[in-house]
Amino acid sequence: MPKTQTITDISDGCEVDSLFLLESIDIRKKKQDGKYLFATLADRTGRISCKIWGLPTQSGDEIEALGRSLRPGDVYQIRGFAKVFNGECEININDGIADLAAPAAIQASERGEFVYSPVDIRETAIAIQNLAGTIRNGQLKLVVSLALMDAGGFYEKPAAKKRHHNYRGGLAEHTLETATIAVAMAEAQKSYGIDRDILIAGALLHDIGKALCFEEKGIGYAARPEYDLIGHIPLGITFLTRFKDYLDDTTYLHLLHIVQSHHGEYGEVMPRTAEAWAVHLADLASATLREISDDIAPLEPGEGKWKGEKSGKAVYRI
Repeated sequence: MPKTQTITDISDGCEVDSLFLLESIDIRKKKQDGKYLFATLADRTGRISCKIWGLPTQSGDEIEALGRSLRPGDVYQIRGFAKVFNGECEININDGIADLAAPAAIQASERGEFVYSPVDIRETAIAIQNLAGTIRNGQLKLVVSLALMDAGGFYEKPAAKKRHHNYRGGLAEHTLETATIAVAMAEAQKSYGIDRDILIAGALLHDIGKALCFEEKGIGYAARPEYDLIGHIPLGITFLTRFKDYLDDTTYLHLLHIVQSHHGEYGEVMPRTAEAWAVHLADLASATLREISDDIAPLEPGEGKWKGEKSGKAVYRI
């Protein structure tokens, strides 16, 4: 069956019957007895939440078994109805649960219809490489170039499962934003005495461990177990040890410190240098503004929320 609806076509009360990419699936408990599935669906126009309730005759065990059989990264026929809940339009599936028995076959030429990414990945890659090219320390420039190349799919991968920049190309976009903001802070006041080379290198590599946290699944990306069990900072530190011999000890340790401390008070190590603080603040600004913007986007003018889904902060659309 061809794709006949896009996510931007879906509004409160409309019937849904089309193909969508399954990005994620979670098994959840109902307030009463039983279970339901909470999914995120996507196509090139955006994302939407989907609750799969099933038929009244289906037990919680059957719903759970279905949830375990569904494969993120595959395309499924979604048949249900749209409903606004807590200010967000979502899809609900009851009778349409039968359509989820098997994924739909998609031609390679059709894949672009199902992948959501608001990023021009090629332009982001060029911008990152151009910024890295301004590093004057030749060895440090080499380490940045090799690390971005060796990380595997760095420019294509998302930056998170659910929060900021959680789409194809999001990791590189967030990295570029962080580095750009950090450089702007350094240039705003020369008396800070910030080393521009190590600042750019640290900003471009601060989330390098996230490139090791995601892998391709179908036509999407899914988090590897390392995402939750180890975390991207330890993975990034371990990854960067392969480049130790390229740098003098002071520069190498400073680079690791920036990566290790970029979560600031939320991490195990606090920033201790001006460069590390700049990267932490820039990282926080990029992540927070992305989350706030995403929370505001679906709101109508004059509408607000006490707690945005991604940011967890109060938001309001002017």
